[in-house]
Amino acid sequence: MTEYNVGAMDTSTVARWRALCLFMLGAFLGLSAVVYAIGLLPGDVDLQREIIGQRGTTAHAMARWLDYGGRWEFLAPALVLLLAWSRIARRRWWLWCGLLPLSGAIEQLFKFLVGRPRPRGFNWGFPSGHVTAAATFAVVLVYLLSRERPSPATRWTWLVLAVALVGSVGFARVILNAHWPSDVVGGFLLGAGCAAAGAWWDASHPAGEHARPRTAGDAVRIGG
Repeated sequence: MTEYNVGAMDTSTVARWRALCLFMLGAFLGLSAVVYAIGLLPGDVDLQREIIGQRGTTAHAMARWLDYGGRWEFLAPALVLLLAWSRIARRRWWLWCGLLPLSGAIEQLFKFLVGRPRPRGFNWGFPSGHVTAAATFAVVLVYLLSRERPSPATRWTWLVLAVALVGSVGFARVILNAHWPSDVVGGFLLGAGCAAAGAWWDASHPAGEHARPRTAGDAVRIGG
């Protein structure tokens, strides 16, 4: 007889996403407090100047297209494709569809609360909404990949694309002079934290055949 502990596995998954959620959102709140207190962070101006120096290059031309990675024109169809691909995502489609507007609402709230202007001096900029949305989608994708368990090649391909999405949108927002680098960091922390919160909740409430509450003592025995 072979025995393995399903409850322990589920508990480990919940703990991992809970830790990520609390770390990301805690770091976001801490960064928000610092930005509110002192405005621009050390390195904000120098790093932005370094990136802005690439204006007129191929990177600058590409940034205008990469910027769409944090907009609804890209993310809405991408989410529909994700739901079409993932059976697990379709079980709670309302959760994954709701995370993007929820993270966007929190982002708008903190723009008002922190009140730091953008580099061009128009409107509030912290955190970046484009990066918040891209990070929310990317971390949801990472979570669903961990649940669907595709082939290693497929998994790594999508993980690389998820990282590239967030990085390219963040770069685009700075080189287009729309945000300070710390706006980008704040957007990443907020989006990743919101998505991790959704993953935490989903992992804590198994659906379908795993709906029975499990404990660390539950075990499934397989005859062998």
